Amino acid sequence: MRILIADDEYLARTSLRSMLEELDLPLDFVGEATNGEELVRLIGQSLPDVAFVDIRMPKLNGLEAIRKGKMVSPLTKWFILTGFPEFDYAKEAIQLGVSDYLLKPVNPDELSRVLNAFYEEYQKQITALNKQLERDLMAIQYGLASLEFDRSESILRGSRFIEAVVVFDSHLPESSKAARQFEFGRALRNWIARRADTHSRLALMVLPSGELATVGAWTPLLDGKAESELRQYFQDLEQEARHFSDQDFTITILVGPEAFNEANLQEQLDHLQQLAPLRIVCGIGQAIPIRALLEQAQRPGRLELCNQLLSLSRCYREKSYLNFSRALQSLDQTFAKLSLDENQALKKAVSIFIRRSIHCSLPVEQGHAAWMTLLQHFGERMVAEIPKEESSSADLIQQVLKFIDENYRDDIGIGQIAERLNITPNYLSTLVHKKTGTNFMSHLKKVRLLKAKELLNDPNIQIQQVAEQVGYSSARHFARLFAEQFGCLPSEYRDRTREEADSRPHA
Repeated sequence: MRILIADDEYLARTSLRSMLEELDLPLDFVGEATNGEELVRLIGQSLPDVAFVDIRMPKLNGLEAIRKGKMVSPLTKWFILTGFPEFDYAKEAIQLGVSDYLLKPVNPDELSRVLNAFYEEYQKQITALNKQLERDLMAIQYGLASLEFDRSESILRGSRFIEAVVVFDSHLPESSKAARQFEFGRALRNWIARRADTHSRLALMVLPSGELATVGAWTPLLDGKAESELRQYFQDLEQEARHFSDQDFTITILVGPEAFNEANLQEQLDHLQQLAPLRIVCGIGQAIPIRALLEQAQRPGRLELCNQLLSLSRCYREKSYLNFSRALQSLDQTFAKLSLDENQALKKAVSIFIRRSIHCSLPVEQGHAAWMTLLQHFGERMVAEIPKEESSSADLIQQVLKFIDENYRDDIGIGQIAERLNITPNYLSTLVHKKTGTNFMSHLKKVRLLKAKELLNDPNIQIQQVAEQVGYSSARHFARLFAEQFGCLPSEYRDRTREEADSRPHA
């Protein structure tokens, strides 16, 4: 918590700071003010979480300074310090929204009680702010809101962002891979809860494609502390991923550049997902900056190679021997075209990915022709050696579609459904696309808009109510999506169906 102390007496400031330092709380002292004007200036510079303010100070008294300080730092909590316990001061302090009123000399036990109680609320506030960021980002990712975000209080407005996409590579059965993936997600969420403050936000979410993403947001400060701490989080993220990785399950972090607004953030997340296959040639199991991915993208044949390797891995997971053999034929041609045997670094990266993703060891010292033989033999053994999943893909997709039909009104995401079914979001995304011909987000939108057409036939339901009943808080965004899907606005559709009903002959 950022702490600021304002008192014109040096001994009073020193004594209070000493008592605060003895508390078992994570405190960061961001400044000391000797008068009211200095307090207002420091408030604007440091945006503290807590300010201890003496009422009797020169230039501006404590209450006047608080009144001005609240305008520049509305989230700051204020604690009054005074040796004048008159009722008028207390009444005015309450009207200003002061959190508590402490008499000087401050009692250490009373200070401990007050600040520990506030710290509990502080942690709840951080959790709520992080959740708000996640909800706002998910609303855009899943088509519940547009980039012209409708809620003015959203943290997306005026914030800057850092983002990363987290990718998992594993040869484990789908249920085991899902368990490891969600275990990492839960640990990362707990880790996030310990790091953010009221001036920065950290979100963790599953993208519609099934990839995991983490986003940091901050309001630019003069001291740059929030930005610095968020950047440290993304540096430490690699170590956390390494802790959860092993020979069977590998986590790679794809780190994007700073984004200056929500539209730029959306572009960066999309770009990272497009470049994600290139993690293979960069080397999985580490943090890879976007510049390294872009460098590989410029090299002829690299993206084609990575996509073919991912296709091979996907065929392995689906236990499709025919498609596995076809993928091998394409891969053999690409290996020859890239002269793989002459590039040991590239060859090593490919070998590591194949070992981690399909559990087939390809010695780097062998030529790619020998690799093809090993992979062909591996494919022949694959179907017999790898156990089938407990639920067939047909059964799983029926469960998914049923869940969407029953819960389309709610803020549902692919990660939520995948965890319920004990499969990875990536696999679920693939299943939905195979069954419906579209991705999860598009299918969810289609279900919502078809239901909206039914509701619009009732003239007693307002269009805003229709939007809300199918999961959209913004009638404007709902109308835009409806027009894109059906070629007319909801109001036009309602008028047209009413005219058609009126023109039909009555019995």
